[in-house]
Amino acid sequence: MELCLKTTFNLKTWCLMLLVVASPAQALQHYEVNIEAAKWSVSSSPVKCELKQQIPGFGNAVFMHSAGGELSFFVKVSQPPVKDSIALLYSSPPYWKPDIVAREISRSSLIKSSTPVYFTRDVALRMLYELDQGMQPSLHFRDFADSTEDVSVAVSTVHFRDHWPDFVNCQTRLLPFGFDDVKNTSMMFDSGSARLNKDAKELLDRVALYVKNDKTVKKLRITGHTDSIGFRYLNQLLSQRRARAVSKYLISKGVPKTKLSLIGKGEARPHVSNVSKTGRKFNRRVQVQLIR
Repeated sequence: MELCLKTTFNLKTWCLMLLVVASPAQALQHYEVNIEAAKWSVSSSPVKCELKQQIPGFGNAVFMHSAGGELSFFVKVSQPPVKDSIALLYSSPPYWKPDIVAREISRSSLIKSSTPVYFTRDVALRMLYELDQGMQPSLHFRDFADSTEDVSVAVSTVHFRDHWPDFVNCQTRLLPFGFDDVKNTSMMFDSGSARLNKDAKELLDRVALYVKNDKTVKKLRITGHTDSIGFRYLNQLLSQRRARAVSKYLISKGVPKTKLSLIGKGEARPHVSNVSKTGRKFNRRVQVQLIR
C-alpha cells in the first residue's frame, strides 16, 4: 500500500496494475516527466514526421510516420534490455483524474534493442486518441537488468494538444513513396540507345524528389548495362553513355553532382539471360542505388 501512495498515479489505478504485473515483494521503477518539465517536440519533413517526448532517466517516446509507410510508436532507450520479454500497454489516468481506472490497450514483445518496444498503426493511433482525451499511455515490464523489479513508463498528456495538430499536418504533406520504394530503381533503354524514354524520366523524377528531401541519402550509385548484341567494347561505351544520361537528368532535377557516382558494366552483368528478346530487353538498363 505504501508503494502505491508514493507513485504519481492515483491509488486505485496503480494498485490495479500492480496486481497484473507485480508481486507485493518486488520493487518498482517508475519513469515519467513531471508536469513542469513535460513537453512535446515535432520534427517535420516530406519524408518523415515525428512527435516525441523525452522521459528523464529512460529515453524517448516517439510517434513516427515515414513517407510510404504507416504510423507507428516506439521507445528509444540508451541501455537496451539484456533479454527478450513482454511489455503491457495501459491507458492510465493522470493523478488529477482519480475516478478513472486504467485499462489494458495492448501488449508487445520487448526485445534486445535500442528500440525495445514497437507498436504498429492501430495501437499507435489508439495511443494518440487516449492522449487527446487526457489519458496517459503507460508501459509495464520487468527491468532490463535481471527482471527482478517491475518498471512502469508513462507518456505524459501535458501539452500534447499543443503539438498534435502540427504532427497531423506534417502527415498530410508526406511524399506518397518512401526510401524502400526508390532505393533500387531500374530503367530500360531501346537497343543501341542511351536516350531516356518517358517511363525512365518518371522514375528518375521520383528518385530526384526523394533525394532532395531526405538528407540521410549520401550517395547515388548509377550503373549502366547493355545486352550482349554487338561488340563488347562498344557495349561498354554504350553502358557508360546510359549512366551519364541518367546522371545528367538527375542533376537537371536538382540532385547535387557530388552525390553521384557512375560506372558502366557493358554486357558483363546481365540481369537475366540474353538468349531471348525479352531477356535482352531487361538487360538494357541503368540501375540507380541510393546509399545512406
